[in-house]
Amino acid sequence: MGNYVITVPGTVQHPVEESARRTLLSVVRGADPEEAGTEVPDLDVLTLDEPEGTFVLRLEVEAPDRTAAGEAALGLAWRAFVAAGYEEGSVSIGTPAVTGIDVG
Repeated sequence: MGNYVITVPGTVQHPVEESARRTLLSVVRGADPEEAGTEVPDLDVLTLDEPEGTFVLRLEVEAPDRTAAGEAALGLAWRAFVAAGYEEGSVSIGTPAVTGIDVG
């Protein structure tokens, strides 16, 4: 198992209000049985470009390999947006990219 930093890009159909942002961040930083989504020091978890509706999530997940890490990050991103009140079709999530690995 290793810790992977995964960058997940995407777009949103409507602006991310402050309450939605707080909810989204609480999900990605929340307690997960395998500690996916814990806050990483010096990691800017969410970057938004409001006028364009684009975002980048940077998530740390624990996984056995790159593929599983990408899948875990996608699942975490979807859960966060659903919890923040976004419905299917109002968020487009792109292909996750591994941007850091710590295999221990």
